[in-house]
Amino acid sequence: MNRPEIAAKAVEVAEKRISRDKWPEYYDTKKARFIGKQARLYQTWSIAGYLVAKLLLANPSAAKILISQEDSELLNAFSCAISSNPRRKKRGPKSPQKTYIV
Repeated sequence: MNRPEIAAKAVEVAEKRISRDKWPEYYDTKKARFIGKQARLYQTWSIAGYLVAKLLLANPSAAKILISQEDSELLNAFSCAISSNPRRKKRGPKSPQKTYIV
């Protein structure tokens, strides 16, 4: 978003607390004063998110790998594969069951 000063401030705040708080899953309240009641500690994704933030601050152009353009050829291939699956149930109106009187 071209606002590295905001990101740097967020990482600075995280550096002061997150490792001391044992890498919690989340914080409660808007000011993040309390670790969430059901938050699990030592969360890998919390650590990974922090590391990615540090790396992106050091090299903002690396954020390009997080964005992908839609590949219409690939989408078409998946669409064809899904629609041609013989095991897949067809959706739509059910055909009426025939009844026989014996």
